[in-house]
Amino acid sequence: MATTATQEPEFESLPLRLAWGFLEANGLATEAAEIRKSPERLGSYTTSLKRAKIVGLLRRKGLLDKFMETNWRFALTPDGKKKLSWYDQIYSRYEKAGAAPVPSTNAGIEDQTEAGTEFALEEQLRDYLAENLGILEPGLSLWPVENGDAVEFQVDDQGPSRRIDILARDSAGLPVVIELKVSRGHEKTVGQALYYRARIKHRFGSARVRIFIVAAEISPELQAAASEVSDVFLFEYSLAVKVTAIT
Repeated sequence: MATTATQEPEFESLPLRLAWGFLEANGLATEAAEIRKSPERLGSYTTSLKRAKIVGLLRRKGLLDKFMETNWRFALTPDGKKKLSWYDQIYSRYEKAGAAPVPSTNAGIEDQTEAGTEFALEEQLRDYLAENLGILEPGLSLWPVENGDAVEFQVDDQGPSRRIDILARDSAGLPVVIELKVSRGHEKTVGQALYYRARIKHRFGSARVRIFIVAAEISPELQAAASEVSDVFLFEYSLAVKVTAIT
């Protein structure tokens, strides 16, 4: 699928769907399949680790600039360069770890945070929660997806690409749309989540879809808006730092 100028703002994170096609078109289908199917994680990073591996592969093959020009122009912006640098850091940590999975624990979220109170990037919060959905609600799990990913779940097959941060399933089997904000959640988040709910109801024929909104701070406006809509649940997160002496 080719990108257009109207789509580019949607791709602040490296677009996995476009990356797979780009790798295959450039003779890297085997490497793409290995990354796509890999169950490895680094601390709380799963989807971000896949993106970091792709960046590392593109750099080694001298294809990163071409990929950015044709599929991920956000990476050419100042904010995009910061995101690219973050992927490089994850990949460097992955290589230093011996390219082996690292158990996911609360310690995995300690770096890349600002002032120890917020995740620096929404992607970090998303990956952590995707691995620890039980902290939102017991029995919550990722929605089973055959071709794709329940993280950054694409709701529209045509037109500008819209993605749910996490599509989950509760213990009763109901779909749960999880929307994340690393800082403050505003009332407009409800409108976005309601659109996603409508699309999921249509796509899976579900009469009921729940909505979870997670942010560092829930604004009074968001609380008021959410109170007028059924099945919308609000969560505020906070981080803690644990220091353990080893010598």
